[in-house]
Amino acid sequence: MILDFAQAQKEIKETGLSDLIIKLDHVAYRVKKGKREKAMAELANLVPYQEFKTFKVISMNAITSSIKLHDTLPVIVVSEGLTEDSVVEKYVKKYGGRIHHLAYLVNDIDKVVEIQRRRGVKFTTDYTIGSEEEGIKQIFTLPTEAANHIIEYIQRFGDFDGFFTPSNIGSLMKSTEKLGEA
Repeated sequence: MILDFAQAQKEIKETGLSDLIIKLDHVAYRVKKGKREKAMAELANLVPYQEFKTFKVISMNAITSSIKLHDTLPVIVVSEGLTEDSVVEKYVKKYGGRIHHLAYLVNDIDKVVEIQRRRGVKFTTDYTIGSEEEGIKQIFTLPTEAANHIIEYIQRFGDFDGFFTPSNIGSLMKSTEKLGEA
């Protein structure tokens, strides 16, 4: 794995990643059970965010909301567990309520994942979650060593404007399950 910033920049340019990764898409928080609306209100008190979409993720005992500033990116996504055994609640118990990941919009997720795997980047799954037919494909990296950040790569298709689908959000959350284990 890359240890030197200058070396990383050079390698990213050589691999073409700088042409494939477009911009910051969303910032996702995981917060303690019962704190999602408070976290959203805190953010809205600082910046005029409006609620965009909320999903109850029954398979993961969690609820996720996205809030937007006008029609711009990045969007803020806030998830909370609904039970003590939720993947979100386990994560928060281990790390505290905080930013869980930064998501970057890409124009060819399969190519990005292929390049990053060759560079030694590890992911939470061996495959991207979602499909072109669903309108979205996503994948999480494992946390970085120095700052413990997770990066998500996300690609949308057609006119899909969401940040997950009811059918893929459970798989996304489940892919991070091992991160919350003691």
